[in-house]
Amino acid sequence: MRAAVLAGTAVFAIASSGNAQTVTLGPEGVTQSEGLGRAFQTFSILGGTPGIAAARYYSNFDLNSFQLPIGHSFDPIEGGFLSGVAPYAEITLGYLTGSQTFPLTSDGNSPNSVKLTFNAWSALAGGGIDVPLGNGFKVRPIVLAGYSYVGGDAHFFGPNSVLARSQVSGILSDASLSSVLLGGALELIYETPLRGDTNLRAQARYNELVALVTGASSSALQGNDSFGVANGSVTLTGPTGWHIAANAVRWLGYAKGTWLPDTNPSVLGFNAFAEVGGGLQIIAPGVIRGVQGATVRASAIAGPGVTAWLVSAALNF
Repeated sequence: MRAAVLAGTAVFAIASSGNAQTVTLGPEGVTQSEGLGRAFQTFSILGGTPGIAAARYYSNFDLNSFQLPIGHSFDPIEGGFLSGVAPYAEITLGYLTGSQTFPLTSDGNSPNSVKLTFNAWSALAGGGIDVPLGNGFKVRPIVLAGYSYVGGDAHFFGPNSVLARSQVSGILSDASLSSVLLGGALELIYETPLRGDTNLRAQARYNELVALVTGASSSALQGNDSFGVANGSVTLTGPTGWHIAANAVRWLGYAKGTWLPDTNPSVLGFNAFAEVGGGLQIIAPGVIRGVQGATVRASAIAGPGVTAWLVSAALNF
């Protein structure tokens, strides 16, 4: 191969920004890399942070996010200094896959494209308290801790593809990164009844997470980073007049917004989006212990550089 297999080409992700993630190859392997560890961790943050839609995203990467969020507020404390304060616990299990094929600068003796694939698993647990503020408002401080694992692979196409793949082994192909997640969140919630048995719930939450690397397939992926995630939503629910086995079915409609302020858009192709959707909710508090009901919903997502859609079913605890 000639002196530069990928002469200055941005292999991982795509943007012309000076902060883009880059890998440059020479005759003996990687000569320069930048921002790869943070980019890997970003996939687990997107897939496993509460409030971020588990959806099918279309951007620079095709992303498919699956999420199991469970949160529960316990009965308020009676008496004493903490009277009226309710303990709160949550856990979010996330799995995200991503893939995309990118063209490469080729001199006729080097690959002309590469397909990058990523898989991210994460578990993030939180504990906190619900503090009533009056008039339907409550504030919820939360301590967060968890773990994430991201695996990546690269398949090159064109001349000397096998050699190119071996040169990025541990960095883009057969790559892995494990991190401990530590941080906290602050959530403000407002709930109030409206006319006709309609209820309004508004929520705003900010998460700050630090990812501490515990293991990596290459030193190019090493590096601890912090991530901010902000989201807010407004949800309306009301009666449909339908019942399933004497359990009431209610309609719901919602609008949400998500912003990753510390994430360069060049990593995923976006760092903010809006979501609008609706669905049905069955209220059945006595069927399964600890379960208040179930919800099915669908929504459309759009933002600078991204479109997405979501269909989901969930239990309400």
